[in-house]
Amino acid sequence: MVWQYYKKMTIEELKIQISDIVKTLKREKKQHLAECIEKNWNKTAAAYSKELNSWEPSRPMEKELHSSFEKELERLGIIDSLKIKILNSLQKKRVLQTAPHLVATESPRMFCINWLGSLGVKIPDFYVIAMFSGIPFSNNSHPGRINRKDGSINLFPSNIQDGLVFRSTIQNKLIESRKKIPAQINKLLPRAVAGESYTKWALLVCQKIESEILKKENLVFIDINEVVSNYLIRVLRNTNHIFHKIFFDLKTRCEFMETFRDESIFNCAVMNGKYEKMENMIFSVNSLKSKHKEILLADPKILISELENTRICPGLILSFMAIAFLNEFKCFGSFAQVEYLPLYQEKLAKLKFMKKFDIKKIPTANLTTGIFPDAVNFYPVDIIIDTGNDKLKQKEKILLGELWLPMKDKLINGRQNKK
Repeated sequence: MVWQYYKKMTIEELKIQISDIVKTLKREKKQHLAECIEKNWNKTAAAYSKELNSWEPSRPMEKELHSSFEKELERLGIIDSLKIKILNSLQKKRVLQTAPHLVATESPRMFCINWLGSLGVKIPDFYVIAMFSGIPFSNNSHPGRINRKDGSINLFPSNIQDGLVFRSTIQNKLIESRKKIPAQINKLLPRAVAGESYTKWALLVCQKIESEILKKENLVFIDINEVVSNYLIRVLRNTNHIFHKIFFDLKTRCEFMETFRDESIFNCAVMNGKYEKMENMIFSVNSLKSKHKEILLADPKILISELENTRICPGLILSFMAIAFLNEFKCFGSFAQVEYLPLYQEKLAKLKFMKKFDIKKIPTANLTTGIFPDAVNFYPVDIIIDTGNDKLKQKEKILLGELWLPMKDKLINGRQNKK
């Protein structure tokens, strides 16, 4: 017997339910998601995770990306001996979990994603969660809150709610709000100092809480946008690098713009009176433009300076070009990513300047999503408070279909076009 929410059902009954989801997804032209579900629904979580984490890249990671991962680990205060082990694991495995947004405490679905993805990763390897910070605080993942089933605790003032998470700083409200946080959680939180990095603080909170629940010492949470930003600073100095050509060679830029005409290249933080807003920057003729900001592309030093000194955050296309298509990382994703990443792959593979990278072989539909059927509101914070994580070990033999059925409506009706 298997579970449908809180009710047991047979394998055949589960198969009928999953088939219905698959048929609907195919009718809605969500082919990659449908194929992932149809192919894998009857596998156990443990077996699927082991399969997902199997990948052999064909070429070494670029030294510029390796250095950028190293810089991010140093920003997070990871000691040298551990940093070397993580970098070696990244070089060898070339696998990242890229589904979550950068938050301090995750939702039940994102927690389930990390549980599922990490099952197949054993020490000495690391399960690296590359969180995406190119979102506003108003995003429905609630990046500026302590998230719980019964309400959440807001850590940011109202004038920053539409602001950019990337390179944001700790506000006085966060420090004041700690008085409202339950003691079981408060003792796990790192020291917070106004004006210091919020993303660093949030990543360390996530890592501490989920490592505690999953009883794992090999979880690593990073900001993938910090990594890609530092990578771009390095490669844009090289006139032969493909990213230099995309930004500063007119022929290459035009070819790229033709394919990704309205794609957000960067996100930026701008002030509108006392309110911070996040804006998307797209390619113009000789610049990158948002509603209130413009970066001229006359000289690489201008863009490099912006990357070094301001809060322009690499968008999805730049991030996945860097990690998946130029450096052969297998990126795990939720139901939206398994649709848009293969589309990126298809479009990029047709560009003349991308032919030499042979990107068609990169696996891009690597589905990690789900909700525990007997604990739909399994918030990590609540697990810590209720000390109810004993059942997680027993769930390794759960079928993927059991994790996917509780989120049927989300799979069918959820937003499929980017994060």
